[in-house]
Amino acid sequence: MKLRKTIKVSVVVGHFGHGGEVYKCLDKLKIIKSKFKSGEFILVDNNGEKLEENTVKKKYSWVKYISASKNLGWGAGRNFGIRHAVGKFIFSIDSDILIDLQSFKNIYNILKKDSKIGMVVPRIKNISGRFTPEATKELTPVRGIFFLSFINKIFPVNPIVKDYLMDSWNRRTSRKVEVGQLGAFMIKKEVYEKIDKFDENLFLYFEENDVSKRLKKNGHEIYFDSKSEAIHMESKGTPKSSDQIKQIFAHSRYYYFKKHYGLLPALIVEMFARFSKSTLMVLGILILGTFLRFYRLIPNLVLNGEMGTDYMNVWNIIHGTRTFLIGPRTSHEWFFIPPISYWIYTVLLFFARFNPSVINIFWAVVESVSILVCYYYVKKLFNEKIALISSFLLAVSTAWIVLTRNSRYNAPAAIIFFPYLWYLLKSINDKGKSLGVLGLILGLSMNFFPSPFLLIPATIVCFIYFKVSPKLKYVIYFFLAFLIPNITFIIYEISNKFAITLQLITWIPYRVLGFFGLYPKNSVNLKVLSQNIYSVYQFFKDSFVPNSNTLSIALFAFVTFGSAFWIFRPLRDKNKETAFILLLINLIIPYLGLFMHGAPPEHYYLAIFPVPLIMASYILVKTFKNNIVLAILTFLIGSFGIWNLVSTDWFYRDKFITDYSQSPPPYSVQLSTVNEIIKDSKGSDFSISRIGVNDQFENNFANNYIYLLTIRGAKIKSDAGVRYTIVEEGSSGQIAAGREIWVDGGIQVFKSIK
Repeated sequence: MKLRKTIKVSVVVGHFGHGGEVYKCLDKLKIIKSKFKSGEFILVDNNGEKLEENTVKKKYSWVKYISASKNLGWGAGRNFGIRHAVGKFIFSIDSDILIDLQSFKNIYNILKKDSKIGMVVPRIKNISGRFTPEATKELTPVRGIFFLSFINKIFPVNPIVKDYLMDSWNRRTSRKVEVGQLGAFMIKKEVYEKIDKFDENLFLYFEENDVSKRLKKNGHEIYFDSKSEAIHMESKGTPKSSDQIKQIFAHSRYYYFKKHYGLLPALIVEMFARFSKSTLMVLGILILGTFLRFYRLIPNLVLNGEMGTDYMNVWNIIHGTRTFLIGPRTSHEWFFIPPISYWIYTVLLFFARFNPSVINIFWAVVESVSILVCYYYVKKLFNEKIALISSFLLAVSTAWIVLTRNSRYNAPAAIIFFPYLWYLLKSINDKGKSLGVLGLILGLSMNFFPSPFLLIPATIVCFIYFKVSPKLKYVIYFFLAFLIPNITFIIYEISNKFAITLQLITWIPYRVLGFFGLYPKNSVNLKVLSQNIYSVYQFFKDSFVPNSNTLSIALFAFVTFGSAFWIFRPLRDKNKETAFILLLINLIIPYLGLFMHGAPPEHYYLAIFPVPLIMASYILVKTFKNNIVLAILTFLIGSFGIWNLVSTDWFYRDKFITDYSQSPPPYSVQLSTVNEIIKDSKGSDFSISRIGVNDQFENNFANNYIYLLTIRGAKIKSDAGVRYTIVEEGSSGQIAAGREIWVDGGIQVFKSIK
């Protein structure tokens, strides 16, 4: 009767990589098998490109070949293999490492004889001669800060790193260590199970630190045997510089420190570890952009009639005289948008005791953060160079800074384009699985402005172009997610018999039919064509240097012809330049929608506001390969933008202007005006009118004054016997009724009595 062989050591080979290293590893193990009779050999094929199973089984019939369905990562891959192991000891080895028979026996004998030792590691020698710290001290947060951050690059021989790497020890002597490498090691199976196996959340990197911590916690020691040596062939299966590997490394680093030291230390380590040359540049761009958005923000604070209308609506919501189910009214009297912007205003104004400057500060903060949002998503969509350039151009863009200073509720519509474009790309790549998130983003954008609705047909065109047919359930997720941020608006519509929706349904065909000449309104003609073409040029112009036609035409031509030139390569291989194609589609389709509107005003372009900056950055990077030339050109474009801001925009000036034909009076002048009216009215009822730009609109565009008066307790009634007329533009030709009671800062106040 043949006795069954007792398995003492299970050798688990983890394979991931390319080339013939795995076969060299198996050839070495074959020698060990011939001399070490109580072992079993398991090969875990954890590679995307699988080995030829028949070849392995034919040449290495003594190897138990098991294939993972995908790359499970280091920890999960080893666990997968060990589940098939029956030995009391586990020898784990990477497929690009070679170990000889004597070293294998040395490790086994040490581990077998000493009950306190849980794991033994040999010396590792790289064939390239590159140093590998086969054994180190524990990787604490302090050591992590010095070893994993820019500090180690600037001061590579600092004492903390030298101590961590045990620099004074030449690895020629054996000793117990705090951390041992896991390229090749032997561990007792009972110890492996006691520490709850290998952590599968660590896909790659920091496994040795995690395992060593858990061994120590469970009272087991790690022994470094200098007499045993393994050769690392350094397989090219794991590229050290790819973006994916960098992300995996960063995730594992954060996970390790958070798991063993807590959230705060992990965040501190991340702050230092992620700080790089690019981080420094982003920080500089953020500081510059924030300065341009906040400089003289309060002294030159913008408050106009439209903003006053919004603040009065919020005042009425708080005091129960207006519904909170809908938000601002658009330029069409019948069209209201969903209310999230008003909810934000309600919280801000309530806690700021209705001081309107809180809104301006809030949007300045949001728009400063938009620089980081731009960098984050453009980097994911394209690359770091394009992300740095586009975030710099956004930081100094006149259009974006004016958007900030105007402090309107529609500002987020521009920022939301960044995550929209990213999740559109994800939806294309994952066959529609991300459509739910995309729908939520678009639904949210509708709460700030209606023009992002044009991104829906753009999304459909993108799916058609890339021949992606999402499952019906993903399309349903999209529409359900789109409705979630608009649920209160839907409730309002139901209670009002869908008045806005029905009006919108009739308005869209009216616009389309008019454009094609089938209805006598806004029909396409030479004038409409020229206005539309000029509007898109003006959109680009305002993004960069609105004060210079020469520079703007040059930039517009560069981006236009550059896009035309570089589009042929993406069209030939659309899978490599998917993001750029999506960007172009999301420029063209919404523009066609705006084109049918006829001479759209600039704020209609909010849905695609970031496109000129991203396109310019993309074309610059594609055209100029020399980093110095690229940096100079980017700096020049940005400098022209800053020059434009400083030389033409009133909100940086330290002296007030008194010509209010282009901008509203300074906030301080408005305050002086309302205080004078309150003082003169002595608590009596009165009405307000205004003479100035846009005085043809509701309440003569005086709702900013009405709001400031209301929050100060003034009694404003439209039919009151006393009327105060605020004159901002005395040269308009209109004559105010009554007598002048006050004049200052370019404003006159007249009082009339019926």
